[in-house]
Amino acid sequence: MRSAVIVAGGVSSRYGANKLAEPLFDGTVLTVAVDAFRGIADEIVVVGAQVDGTIFAEGGDTRTQSVLNGLNAVSDGCDVVAVHDGARPFVSRALVEQLFAEAERFGSAVPATSVTDTVWYVDDVSKKTIRRKNLLAVQTPQVFDFAKLLAAFADAIGESFTDESTLYFAKYGDVHFVDGETSNKKITYDGDLPDFRTGAGFDVHAFGEGNGVRLGGVDIPFNRSLVGHSDADVVCHAICDAVLSAANKRDIGHLFPVDDDRYLGANSMDLLRTCVDVAAKDGFEVVNCSVVIVCEAPKIAPHIDNMKKALSAVLNVAENAVNVSATTSEKLGALGHGDGIASEAQILLKRCKRSCNRP
Repeated sequence: MRSAVIVAGGVSSRYGANKLAEPLFDGTVLTVAVDAFRGIADEIVVVGAQVDGTIFAEGGDTRTQSVLNGLNAVSDGCDVVAVHDGARPFVSRALVEQLFAEAERFGSAVPATSVTDTVWYVDDVSKKTIRRKNLLAVQTPQVFDFAKLLAAFADAIGESFTDESTLYFAKYGDVHFVDGETSNKKITYDGDLPDFRTGAGFDVHAFGEGNGVRLGGVDIPFNRSLVGHSDADVVCHAICDAVLSAANKRDIGHLFPVDDDRYLGANSMDLLRTCVDVAAKDGFEVVNCSVVIVCEAPKIAPHIDNMKKALSAVLNVAENAVNVSATTSEKLGALGHGDGIASEAQILLKRCKRSCNRP
């Protein structure tokens, strides 16, 4: 019989919020971690949290005590047991299956990856680097012979271990390592679990009298101008709505009303900057942006590089994170008849829970 103990009793002090309750995919960090064991383990015990289809166990004052509480909730007849951090939601089902199979063969199976960073040892007396060739970074789930793991816990009463592999090794002098997964990361700090949001925006303005248009903050000579309350920059307006949409805010018509004279003739790059700042107040920053301009005239291609430069500065991203393209409507409809210009924008925002890297 295979059992799994998912440890979910921590306080998330370094993360700054309950990281296990953060939304992820179609559930939460914890439920996604639990789902990796469904259909592979015969039973799942969750320590410190209630999850449908699992057995509940109380959390302890230490991780060691929490794990022991989970082991004590395992049903009779268990042969091998996996202990997994609820904050590791990205473990693959293939690795879970492999670890169970190897623990059934060797008595233990612990996933580990090579250390790629330079590691220093520092104490009050000395500082020195450690050869990373001989270092392994250990992950969970760690799977063990159930009876042997319980015996190791019995010998370690009153002691505290950072994981079960060290406890198991202390009693038996060996542990079987399995190649881990670099994607099997533990959610520890703010930023370990970025929140991505997409947004879309669209705008269209008709031509009127004039001698040029402004698109993406770039002035383009032309025999007409776009009509609008501000400078009628359809590119900026589309991006504004995309940013606000991704940040779950109301559109630019609400933020910059057409009956408000403060925005009469306004430079739309300033409006876009305001929208980016509104999103930043909720912790969002722009990752990338894609814009399509639809018109018969003027020619857009000669001005695309300047638009990318201007827009990237306001969006606070590199120029290669902004794409501007142009097309026509093949003479169809009002745009095809040359009555105006339209623009559609798509944007990706990333939410960092404490702050965004904006000046």
